[in-house]
Amino acid sequence: MTIVFERLGRGFLAGAALCAVALAVVVPLLEGTALMATTLAVGVTGAVLLVQGVIWTTLQRRWFGSPAALRRTARRGTPALARIAGVTSTTSSIGNEAIPVLDLDVNGRLIRRRVRVPFNHAADVRVGRMLPIRLDPEGSPVIVVEWDAVA
Repeated sequence: MTIVFERLGRGFLAGAALCAVALAVVVPLLEGTALMATTLAVGVTGAVLLVQGVIWTTLQRRWFGSPAALRRTARRGTPALARIAGVTSTTSSIGNEAIPVLDLDVNGRLIRRRVRVPFNHAADVRVGRMLPIRLDPEGSPVIVVEWDAVA
């Protein structure tokens, strides 16, 4: 399950909020050049943090799904088997764990998803390989690969 990008996004958004609070506190206390310099520095920092937070949060939801759906699927998802029909390598990774795009055949339906592959399972990602997965019980497009169950 991959919720790393959401955590990064949340951290950046919290930093942006902290900058906004800092501006609200500091602006009434300063004047002149100190006010301009502080406002510029904290404002630019807050804007950069806000943009980063939006980017990371958007990547999380677009590539993997919402963290709530991922948690729900991991806990109560419908078990199924998916055959890897295609693998497209990407340059994306989290640490040493690759994030390829997998074409998965699930019950005769082809689904394309980015999947975080643990380092020790890199050799298991090949065409024709069956993977145990869980499908979201509420019907969202979220899929969780059960890497612990891969034999």
